[in-house]
Amino acid sequence: MRICDLLNPQSVRLNVEVSTKEQAINNLVDLVAQSGCLNDAERFRTAVFDREAKVSTGLGEGVAIPHAKSAGVTKPGLAAMVVPQGVEFDSLDGKPAKLFFMIASPHHASDAHLDVLARLSTLLISEEFRNSLNSAQSVDEFLKIINKADEAEIEKENARKQKQLADEASKGSESDKAELSSSNKGYYDIVAVTACPAGLSHTYMAAEALEKQAKEMGISIKVETDGAAGNRNKLLPEEISKAKAVIVAADRIVDMDRFLGKPLIRVGVVEGIRHPKNLIKSALDPKCPKYQSGFLGSTSVSMRLYRHLMSGMAYLMPLAATAGILSAFARLDIVNDTQVGFFFDRVGYSIGTLLFPILSAFIAYSIRGRTALVAGFTGGVMADLGGSGVIGAVINGFVGGAVALLTTLFAGRFLKGHDATVALLLYPLMGALGTAAIAVFFTNIPAQFVDVYINSFFSESSVFTLIMIGALLAGMMSYDMGGPINKMAYAIGVLFLADSLPEQGPGGLVMASIMAGGMVPPIAAALASILVPQVFTSKINSLRFITLGKGLVFITEGIIPYLQTNPKIMKTACVACSALSGGLSMYFKCSICAPHGGIFIIPLCDHPIQYIISMASGIVVGIFAFSVIHLRSGSDSSVKVTVNSENT
Repeated sequence: MRICDLLNPQSVRLNVEVSTKEQAINNLVDLVAQSGCLNDAERFRTAVFDREAKVSTGLGEGVAIPHAKSAGVTKPGLAAMVVPQGVEFDSLDGKPAKLFFMIASPHHASDAHLDVLARLSTLLISEEFRNSLNSAQSVDEFLKIINKADEAEIEKENARKQKQLADEASKGSESDKAELSSSNKGYYDIVAVTACPAGLSHTYMAAEALEKQAKEMGISIKVETDGAAGNRNKLLPEEISKAKAVIVAADRIVDMDRFLGKPLIRVGVVEGIRHPKNLIKSALDPKCPKYQSGFLGSTSVSMRLYRHLMSGMAYLMPLAATAGILSAFARLDIVNDTQVGFFFDRVGYSIGTLLFPILSAFIAYSIRGRTALVAGFTGGVMADLGGSGVIGAVINGFVGGAVALLTTLFAGRFLKGHDATVALLLYPLMGALGTAAIAVFFTNIPAQFVDVYINSFFSESSVFTLIMIGALLAGMMSYDMGGPINKMAYAIGVLFLADSLPEQGPGGLVMASIMAGGMVPPIAAALASILVPQVFTSKINSLRFITLGKGLVFITEGIIPYLQTNPKIMKTACVACSALSGGLSMYFKCSICAPHGGIFIIPLCDHPIQYIISMASGIVVGIFAFSVIHLRSGSDSSVKVTVNSENT
């Protein structure tokens, strides 16, 4: 399959005039829709904007490749657009983007389609190829340039495959072989892995950039692409062991344990595209740090701690929600003091006793895998027994992971040949004893002091202080829509709630403010476009009910399409209406029993009427602010598109 099989002439436009990033994306989505590969254009449009809000797809050098996977796509498709004057696209080099390709992919695309998309990403690395496309005078010429380059790339791929087959036949190898170094030593100087969240363009562009740069430097390299088509060109254990260094350019989790003890550079996938030469030099530098483990790896300490904490919270949240909802239901008047109420209360309480052990266990699991589960679980039990609360559970989770790590390193060095016995008995026993001892003598006492202080602070603080806390946390929820500030606020809420359950306590107050802050902006934006549709674009109006649904179930990111108009002012308005609702929720002492659920758990909260009033206040302010901002921005103006006579 060739690139032009996915790129129809109707989906290509040259000499387009757009003035904003939003207009460029909307134009591209409309072009993709003309190819007939979408069953829900607006759903795909929302997915593209959501993807763009996380990391810009402006790659620099005048190229942008917006893309997304969506249920609104029936089959893979492409669209292309050239904007001669360029448009600001938050590109990595800060320069306007001129050449655009949009990739639409269903969640389960065939390997053949994904290979085509990967090949396009590879071709765009070439400056000559990009310049030729930008200079094309007609759609036919544009497609001919792509066809010619595509054929050349296919020939290269076939030649590589034939060489691999020849190597396998001559050496009797069953593994994949790639180009070796000029000295034919039989190993690679560098092995690398590239991966991005969508597994589309960035994954393959980073791989191509690294391979091209290594060839120029006379260095042999093998790159594993962990993309949407699966794990391609997989690194073999012997290739890793013989390599001088490892480069991991990935924005999602990849298998890192196989690189233990190797000099390793870990960066985002975009760095692999932008600075392959620097990465190769750094990896081969004698001072390059060796990868030691998921806990002692080469990324920053704060990022590693954050990832491990988030791993524990991912397993904690469904338990916390279940325990909180069951306990809250047991206190309702209709079942209180009945056998049914007693049953739900006992089940909720019993699940609640597992919160700290589960949180600690999966923090430890994130650090050292299954061998750390018992050590981490023990840390959570010790936090519960010692009264050190969620602070102790978090600390003991990291302690359990560290103890398990040291235990496995010690056993691997001195107790070789007894893997089964060690795994079944020594690892969990030593992990549990070590974690328990550290908890009793070192971590529980200071953690208990901090936990008691935090709870005392909430019970003794003035109303004004509580309002400020509620406003701050709620405002953080809508500051960056799924970014680090948003996640930090949510993590605080979940941990505080876990510390309070089965009673709601201070954690319930904090969670109520945070949930209000996350729900208000998308609800307000959706209602604004319903009440005054004339001030919003038709595309935004088509998303209003989807946005409303997301807001009602506590998905803050539903407002992202509305932020494309005057993003800084819109973000300020979001923070303001969220902070108002969060502050009022804290003032009324509203308390939520679960970390998610939106409107479905409001009937179970303390003071539900006041909670609705708190949210309604922020929603009213948001409706007014969003309407005025979009009205003053003239967001109902149409996009001006000028096309050459040769394209019509």
